Amino acid sequence: MQKIALDTITQAVINHGDRGKSHPRLYEIYTSLIPHLHDFVREVNLTESELQQGRNFLNQASHHTQEIPTGEIHLLTDLLGISELVELLHDAHRGTESNLEGPLYVPNAPERQMGDRLGIDAEGDALFLSGRVFNLNGQPIANAVIDVWQPNSKGLYDIQDPSQPLGNFRGRFKTNESGKYMFETVVPIGYKVPASGPSGELLRLLGRHPWRAAHIHFKVSAPEYTSLTTQIFIAGDPHLNSDTTFAVRSMIVELQKHEALDELKARNQSKQFYTTEFDFVLKPVTLSSREL
Repeated sequence: MQKIALDTITQAVINHGDRGKSHPRLYEIYTSLIPHLHDFVREVNLTESELQQGRNFLNQASHHTQEIPTGEIHLLTDLLGISELVELLHDAHRGTESNLEGPLYVPNAPERQMGDRLGIDAEGDALFLSGRVFNLNGQPIANAVIDVWQPNSKGLYDIQDPSQPLGNFRGRFKTNESGKYMFETVVPIGYKVPASGPSGELLRLLGRHPWRAAHIHFKVSAPEYTSLTTQIFIAGDPHLNSDTTFAVRSMIVELQKHEALDELKARNQSKQFYTTEFDFVLKPVTLSSREL
């Protein structure tokens, strides 16, 4: 009979099962995770009541809410720096820097045409964003799909805000033969991550602020190239150095302000607007990734 004690329970958990015959990679992760978890429990001398608090926290984090319809687990990994750490581990530093998807991505965004408006927001300052998609050799990639999503000028995404139509400030564009994309949106602002649930309570207990620096999300894809998920950040935002998901690295863009009458007329605008450009560089799909 196996004797379970303080000095044997960790190995007993690891040995229980077929030891990786069914799923070798899962077993590799599992046999590393279990000692770390058990060492943590020993190091902090975790109590039963604290364990129950942890269970309750995870249960609450899995609940769907209006603020985060998919639950807070994704948000939690972002707030703990785990999501960004995974990005850093696997970013090969070739092509454009990858970054977090975040918990508010919605697939199958509306298809839009070159130059279209991304969303409706009468109070926001218009932003005309353009650029090109290249490969590592500097050649343009035609028909690349640019999937974009962002909050409105109040820092709210469509799925959080009943006053916005679904699909507002979401869209998919295709690059032209020269690899160019172009669309009109509004200048995003920094916003607080949803803080009414367990993740917000954790931030409060730790004395951490919930602010994200102003940003726009992108997924860029094309056949024979590795899909890119990333964000661009707006220069001057007060939380660039303390984004609560630790996602700000180098993708910071300057906005150029336009308010001269001839510029307003040329863009059919009645108030000041902004422009900026950003190019994306995609990496080719490797043989190994094709085989996967």
